[in-house]
This record gives sequence, C-alpha cells and structure tokens, in this order.
Amino acid sequence: MKDAELNTLHQQLNDRGWHLRFNDELEHEFQQYYFRRYYVHMQIAGITGLFVFLACGLLDLVWMPEMAGRTWLIRLVAGIPMGVALLLSFWKPFKQRFGQYMQFSTCIFASVAVGGLIAISLNSLEPYNYFYYNAITVAMVMVFVLSRIQFKWGVISAIIMWFSLNIGLIWFAPMHNKPAIITITNYVFFGSAVSALIGTFLIERSLRRNYLQSRLLSLEKHDLEESNLILQYLSAIDGLTQIANRRSLDRSLAIEWQRAKRNREPVGFIMADIDHFKMFNDTYGHQAGDDCLRVVASLIKDHARRPGDLAARYGGEEFALVLTNSSTEQARIIAEQIRIKIMETVIKYEQSVSTNITASFGVASMVPGQGQNNPDALIMEADQAMYRAKRSGRNRVVVSGQHYDDRLQ
Repeated sequence: MKDAELNTLHQQLNDRGWHLRFNDELEHEFQQYYFRRYYVHMQIAGITGLFVFLACGLLDLVWMPEMAGRTWLIRLVAGIPMGVALLLSFWKPFKQRFGQYMQFSTCIFASVAVGGLIAISLNSLEPYNYFYYNAITVAMVMVFVLSRIQFKWGVISAIIMWFSLNIGLIWFAPMHNKPAIITITNYVFFGSAVSALIGTFLIERSLRRNYLQSRLLSLEKHDLEESNLILQYLSAIDGLTQIANRRSLDRSLAIEWQRAKRNREPVGFIMADIDHFKMFNDTYGHQAGDDCLRVVASLIKDHARRPGDLAARYGGEEFALVLTNSSTEQARIIAEQIRIKIMETVIKYEQSVSTNITASFGVASMVPGQGQNNPDALIMEADQAMYRAKRSGRNRVVVSGQHYDDRLQ
C-alpha cells in the first residue's frame, strides 16, 4: 500500500469541513463509482417523475375539462423528450458514451418538468393553478432525494427552478393579490428547497465518507493479503538459498504422492549432499559457505522443470529434488546431469580465490500404492543411496538398491 495514498484517504476521512470534493485522481474514481451505483436511481427517479407528471393530467379531466386539451399538450411537449431520453438511457452504447452526463440530464429534465408545471398552472383555472405551483416541491423531492443527485447539481436545479417559477409568477400569471401569492409561493419553495438541499448535502457527504472508508478497508485488505502471501512465502522458502524448505518439501511430496497414486505414475526423488562442506566452510569462511549453498541450490532448481517438480533444501548442506512421473533411470540421468554441472562450476570469492566443489547423489523412485511404500520410505531409500555414494568415494550418483560399483554407467 502506498503511504501517500493511505495518508490522503485518512486526511479526507478526517475532514469535517464543507468541501465536497477530493483531489483530482480520487474525485475521478469517486465519480465513476457514483455513476455505477446511482445510475439506476436516476432512471427510476426519471420514470417516476414522468409518470406522475403525466398522470396528474387525469385530474385536469375532472377539475377543468375545458382546459384539459391545452394542459395535455403542454405535458406531451415537455414529457416526450424526457421519455425518449429515458428509453435511450437503457441502451448500452448510449449509456457507455453519455451515461456520465446523467446528473446534468437529470438537472435539465427536472427544469423542463418545472417549466411544464408552471406553463400548466398559467393555463389552469383558479384555485387549481396553485396546486401546480406547489407541485414543484414534489419535483424537488424527485430530483434531490430519489435520484440521489449530487449537491452541486441540486443547487443548479434549484436555481433554475426558482427563476422559472418567478418568471411565470411575475410576468405571466394573471391572478389577484399577485404580491401575496408570489411571497407565499417563494416562501414554500425556499423552505422546501433548503430542506431538500441540506438533505442532499448530508447524503452526498455520507456517501463520500462511506466511499473513503470502503476504499481504505479495501486497501488495508489488499495490504493484509500481500502480508499473508509474504508470510506464506517465507514459511515455504529457505531464506538463504531461496528454494523450498523442508516443510514445503514434505507438503509438496505428499500432494504429488497422492496425485501419482491416482494416476499410477512413479515419483522420483534425488538426495544430494555437498562433499567436504565442513572443510570448505572452515577454509574459506561462512560467507563463502553460504555462497556455495546458493550456487548448488540454483543448479538443482534449474532441473525442476515440470509442474510438480520441486527443488528443496533438506537441511544443512543436503538438498532434495522431487521429480514427477520419473522412473529410477530417468531420475538417475537428471542426478548425473546435476552432478556434472556442480563439478564444472567454479566458485570465486572476494580474495580472488576460486575453487570447484562436488556433491554425492542418492536416487530412488516408487509407484505409490505398490506394497507398503510411502513418501517417508522414498526419502529413506534416496538417503541411504546417497550415503553409499559418500562411502564409495563421493562425487557420484548411486541408485537405491544398487551399489556404486554395479550402477549403470
């Protein structure tokens, strides 16, 4: 986890001010998150608002049938573009290209709906025209609450609605007591708008804090998973040679043994021990001894080439190699290749001293399920063969069940 990113998240989370914006990169990611989460909310708000806008036309047929034709024309002029845009919002190519402008579209359509309500009220009889003026508060609920529009766009919508309302009231409304009606209508509008905008602000602030917390938890979870992977790696890898340790060897051999048992395939095992390592260590020092162990481990690891093969440090200067689906002869050939590679490798040290090393190898192979064999028996046979190689003169490969003198050349 990047410390800078973590600090930024904590600073934003601890911010108790009124600033509803993150830094550019985080704000961009938040807007994408917001779009994915609330796009459907805006669609639902649009469908509900359009339905209510059109359905109220049924009241015109009851209250003022003589004006219903004119008011329905206004509803259709304002409602059809909104309906077309809503249908397009469900079309995937349109959503991918223009979905990011959904809040802007919601703001525009809300303003169109409010303009439509004002036009309907201007063409309605008293006292029904007051119903449509006050219906603007319902439009604000649709925009500010149901659609989950952000505070900035809510303010823009409220300003457009307010201008539209007062233009209709001041210049076009033929009513008695106009100053009183304008005052009362504005009072209701401001009370509703302020309440709705406060709710919108608090909702967006809560949403932003929840986003920061979820992002912080996600980063911490990712960091924890990385730490667990590192711990698993460290628990399975020998720190000096960077190959599998004894614990990892036992676990992998058990898994490979069961797989080979199902497939009735042989499991090959090679045990290797560096010749005269104690003398080498005492002569050249422990650092040189560590270098020697790393070189041998690397050469053995190079021959773990198939899935299921595993090179491991068995302990001290002893190494092991598990070979999948390998007969005794196949394992012996690989052991001989490793022996030659080690013998030909020249190890150089800081004092410009260079030397060659050798190793002794024991080889065994078993087919799981035949007789009383098991992974421990496989290891024991390879280990015994390796000690026979040591006793026979070192720097050689001995196969389990054979003495060095009668091994295959």
